[in-house]
Amino acid sequence: MVSESLHGFVLHRRAYRETSFLTDLFTLEMGKVSAVIKGVRGNKNDKKSLLQPFQPLLFSLSGKHELRNLNQLESAGKTLKLSGHPLFCAMYLNELLNRLLPKEVPHPELFEYYKASLTALQSECEIEPCLRQFELLLLDELGYGMDLNHDFETGQSIEAHVDYCLVLEQGIKVIGPESIGSNRFSGESLIAISNNIWTTNSLKCAKYITRTALAHLLGSKPLKSRELFQQNWASNSITRGDKLK
Repeated sequence: MVSESLHGFVLHRRAYRETSFLTDLFTLEMGKVSAVIKGVRGNKNDKKSLLQPFQPLLFSLSGKHELRNLNQLESAGKTLKLSGHPLFCAMYLNELLNRLLPKEVPHPELFEYYKASLTALQSECEIEPCLRQFELLLLDELGYGMDLNHDFETGQSIEAHVDYCLVLEQGIKVIGPESIGSNRFSGESLIAISNNIWTTNSLKCAKYITRTALAHLLGSKPLKSRELFQQNWASNSITRGDKLK
């Protein structure tokens, strides 16, 4: 049984039986947990308004099974106000966490970075660096992080004027002259990523690396947050008269 107070955010919720919600939450103390909160689907229930994404929560859990009961729910701060592109990006972070994190394994560094990322998105930060840094940390936390400073075949340090490619589950290696396509990036870009220096080339390189690694973990099921963003972008582009590519 878990009785101490937990700090967390709702990642996803769905109707459960007649009056309850089944919730997936990301917590500081326990990582991802799933819990039932009973009797909250009535229109006048105050707790229902708290069970929203991006609302910091304080609560306790009871029960010995994987699916626990959520109790003593209260606010732990102001809801982060997100809209437009930042909102879709925050939904993307939630979906990654919910689909990839194992249950009840603490990830305190990732939790704090998740909070910082939401705050940055609310402040209209540069979105691409924010997402790439979060994805890289998530891969590290899951045990799929890559050494971007060394060639995994030779152990030699990455050189700025040499081209490299990604080999899934192994790392970075020097690329052959015959290789073509997007799996080719400069050592300069890899060095920039390692030093959190974000340029057009380092962002492109980081996006390829993280998307490739995450796609391998996510499998064939598409991300709903990405589909929603693409639909919204298409709708807005048509309204503005933009040409879709």
